[in-house]
Amino acid sequence: MLNLKHRDTPEHCRTQDLIREYEELSERLEQIRTCFDLADEDSLIDALIYEENAVQCRLAALNQKARKMGAHVEHFERSHS
Repeated sequence: MLNLKHRDTPEHCRTQDLIREYEELSERLEQIRTCFDLADEDSLIDALIYEENAVQCRLAALNQKARKMGAHVEHFERSHS
């Protein structure tokens, strides 16, 4: 008997990569926001603000890319702000 394995299409792989990156960035955003509660130095707070803005920009770019690809995934629908 011939055993064929299912191979993902390149489009499916790209979508999975987007989802994975989106989840990682969303987790990082939560970590950053938790750090705000612990930050007691102005320079640390500034660094967290810059990092939070960078992560939010990357999430927005991934969301836009997913829409262009036609990926209708709930991960891209939830708010990240």
